[in-house]
Amino acid sequence: MLVLLLAYYITQSVQSEADPIPALLGRRDVAVWDGQNNQRSIQSIIWSCLSTIFLCTWVAVHPNVHFRPEKGDQRWVEKWLWDPLHEFFTYKLLLFVWALLLPEYILAWAVRQYVQAGVISRQVPRWTRTHGFFMVMGGFHLFRLPADAPSIPLPLESSEPSNFVIPSGRHLRRDEIPACPLQFEDFSVDILEIIVPTETELKDRGKSDALTKTIVLVQTSWFIIQCIARGTQHLPLTELEVITLAYAMLNFFIYGFWWDKPRNVECPIRLYKLSTAIHKESGEEVEEWGNNWVVCLMSKLVQYTVGGQDNFVALSQKRSLPMFWSGSIQKNHLGDAGLGPTILGSVFGALHCIVWSSEFPSRSELVLWRISCVSMIAVPLITTMFFTLMAISWRTDDGVPIWAQVIATTLWILLMLTGWLYVASRIATLVIAFSTLRALPTTAFVTVDWTTFIPHIY
Repeated sequence: MLVLLLAYYITQSVQSEADPIPALLGRRDVAVWDGQNNQRSIQSIIWSCLSTIFLCTWVAVHPNVHFRPEKGDQRWVEKWLWDPLHEFFTYKLLLFVWALLLPEYILAWAVRQYVQAGVISRQVPRWTRTHGFFMVMGGFHLFRLPADAPSIPLPLESSEPSNFVIPSGRHLRRDEIPACPLQFEDFSVDILEIIVPTETELKDRGKSDALTKTIVLVQTSWFIIQCIARGTQHLPLTELEVITLAYAMLNFFIYGFWWDKPRNVECPIRLYKLSTAIHKESGEEVEEWGNNWVVCLMSKLVQYTVGGQDNFVALSQKRSLPMFWSGSIQKNHLGDAGLGPTILGSVFGALHCIVWSSEFPSRSELVLWRISCVSMIAVPLITTMFFTLMAISWRTDDGVPIWAQVIATTLWILLMLTGWLYVASRIATLVIAFSTLRALPTTAFVTVDWTTFIPHIY
């Protein structure tokens, strides 16, 4: 939405310079007046690109369940204004910025969740990957029943009582106390078979279905087809279209890995324990960051890069899932899940080279664009090599060779030195993509002649 507002003002400022004849004629829907109708305007270029980018950075993201406890006796200002704005700026807008500046990280997150959902679904009979996704995304939340609320324990297959209970009497839901999100290790298989809805019911909780996702992919595909068609007819692409093409490419993979994940689920399924029952962290013991702030900072940078930060999170102490939670993935899966997104990240940067030899309004914009292209290719490649060494080391029982440790350390230092350059390059290309709209070549306004692709009779 912010990008749409920016585009609107840029369109108004560049219209008179790039479109002098239509401006004189009082027409803003024509790009170049030559008596023909096979022209496009700056507005159509911007709208087509921004709508596609919006689909790839806002609609394509399938967030985790961001649990927010309900509040009683709220004032209308807090309920209808403050809470929605707080949710937008502290969660949804942050996800949008991540998808805009680091789309490869969103793809890596989707791959990790896809892998973990598959691991979970294979451990419970008749579970699908949708069930695994719902578990990974925080679909189950622990609540404490009031002390005087009657309940019965959930039965286990061994006939032993479990810590989870079912309310058996009347009580008010507002008196239930939210505790923490639950993960797969907190349950036994027979309890999951009792409490988990069917796949159809889980998908019904999402805010989009297969038809909606198909429409998004069709619109994205249409944009890619238009770009290819312009290339075959030797018509130039604007820098904004090249950026959009790169987003569209990654969007296919993000949607593919999240296809079975319910989107925008806001309310988790409630599971109950008595107010006196103790809930301990299940699964493997949570790792510690360390007391030394330098070591802690370096560890966080490494773990957030490879996606292993979830192993340091104690969900029993959290009110809601972390934004990029994927579950405690095994280390050998982390290396595999990171290789593909980093390679595609280099492809994402390489697509920006389509306009490497194009005419730019100024020499500085040309140089800055080329430097940005090189950095957007090089930094993901360095990350790919780092992931490769990490994957090899996690599969090696005899320890990591000294030479591999030296190379991994060198690559990590390079990442620390060049990571900021990648983010700066993403911002620079976005800014240049709009600034170059002030001086587009005339051929950039010519539309594709689709009759050359369709058999016809003259």
